Amino acid sequence: MTEIVRHKSAGEKGRIYSRRKPSADIAELIDPLVSDGASDGASSSSTALPTGVPHPNLLEHLGPAYVATPDGKITWHNDAFLYFARAAWNLTNDTENVTAAPRALSTVFDTLISTGHFEPARTRAEIGGVARTFRGRHFLADSGESAVIYGYFEDITRWIASEQRLTALDDKLTDVIRSTSDWVWETDTDMRLTEVSARIAAITGAPPEAHLGKHVLSLGSLPDPVPGVPDLKLLMQDRRPFRNRLFIMRDETGQSRRIHLSGMPFFDTGNGRFLGYRGTGTDVTRALEAERDAISARQKLEQALSALELRNEQLRDTLVRAQSASDAKTDFLALTSHELRTPLNAIIGFTELCRRQITETAGERIPSYLDNILSASGHLVQIIDNLLDTVRIENETTDMDLIEVGVADLVRDTISMIEVRAKESEIVLVAPPVAEDLSVIADKTAARQILINLLTNALKFTPEGGSVGVEIVRGKEDLLYLTIWDTGIGIPIDQQQAVFDRFHRVRSDAFTTTTEGVGIGLHVARNLAQLMGGDITLESELGRGSRFTLALRMWESTLDEQPSIATGA
Repeated sequence: MTEIVRHKSAGEKGRIYSRRKPSADIAELIDPLVSDGASDGASSSSTALPTGVPHPNLLEHLGPAYVATPDGKITWHNDAFLYFARAAWNLTNDTENVTAAPRALSTVFDTLISTGHFEPARTRAEIGGVARTFRGRHFLADSGESAVIYGYFEDITRWIASEQRLTALDDKLTDVIRSTSDWVWETDTDMRLTEVSARIAAITGAPPEAHLGKHVLSLGSLPDPVPGVPDLKLLMQDRRPFRNRLFIMRDETGQSRRIHLSGMPFFDTGNGRFLGYRGTGTDVTRALEAERDAISARQKLEQALSALELRNEQLRDTLVRAQSASDAKTDFLALTSHELRTPLNAIIGFTELCRRQITETAGERIPSYLDNILSASGHLVQIIDNLLDTVRIENETTDMDLIEVGVADLVRDTISMIEVRAKESEIVLVAPPVAEDLSVIADKTAARQILINLLTNALKFTPEGGSVGVEIVRGKEDLLYLTIWDTGIGIPIDQQQAVFDRFHRVRSDAFTTTTEGVGIGLHVARNLAQLMGGDITLESELGRGSRFTLALRMWESTLDEQPSIATGA
């Protein structure tokens, strides 16, 4: 069965092949056949060509060809036509000559006779086990006296395969153009646009057809020339490629859009003649704005870093000066403390010697004076010792000898050292018994110093008739809490955070002028506690008293035991 298809070539899309006569060479070959057929009407095969036919072998290599009369009688055909007819029209294999036109050709003949022409049509046939496609061309030769129909079939199988590959490639290219954010363009030799992709509408707001025929550079403007960068117009005149050249366009709102324009000249592959340019346009407006913002942000960051570095340098200088001042102060305290302690020890020694040698006949006033000297000197020694402890702690030169310390002995020793003062101040001292097997991990001297300091402070801030006591409680995480409590004046809530600061003194209306000290005792006590792995905390209520709690780690041998722990209230 014959299939008639209107052909659209890759190079001439949408154009239908028009009627055309065979070339002069083919006509020269066919004319003797036409004349011979018209004269005798006899059928002739390729093996019995009439005389006068030039180049008879050429007709055999022409492809399937035939000559026929208008009434459908085949007057001549070559061997290729015979093979073709067998495959395409199911003629029997024993047919050696085709004398009558097959039904498919009858339709062709009818059209030629009625219209004078027949559009090229495709016919598929399997020859040698391979499916092939042929394009048939048929012509009517009418001299007025006689008419002949002739034609041939061209094998276009490879051409169709090439056409399909080109179509697939064209489809891929179209998909790429549609999917890319760039707009694609092509010009003629005068740089007038011949093709523009639809993506340009996103920039100009106009369809691509509106730009056809315009010079590509008329779509926008070029920025001012940059030294060392070739001018784009000169590159186009020299037919040289260019890439990512800045091009300023306006969108439909009048806003500037920055475009990177790239182009490549293309030439005729046959003669090398220049045909135009092909290229792309990329909207880089947002990218350039982002780059500009990034540069601005980086500059601001660099300025901030420079200012911060300058500030850090100033702070380092300040820190060095402060450290130097602190070191100088520490050195001064250490030196002064040592210088004061030496004469004070001498005063205390000679005072005690004088007191022992004075007889009762000297009266009561002189021993009383000597007692005052000893008390004042002892107080000064305690202050100096606290200053020295502060210096050692800040210089990290305090060594802790952490051993097992019995809590009962520790409490007895400290209570005995303040009993006389408590009695003189008419303050009740509550010291309940403590289990002898209760131990903590501590430096014995430091622990005694802490408790003496806390008890002394409690006596100092408790009026006559008040109470000071010790309370011991075993807490969580193997800690033992030794609390020194009093019924004194208490500490204002706004000063409780600062009581452990160096040189801080509690201020109150009733005791501001009567309390002694320079405000470093609690600072030293807490630092010593922390060096032993413990701490000191405070609970206080103004007018009702305070509770200073020393937390120390319990000795391992007492962890599994449940000793009786004394408490006082």
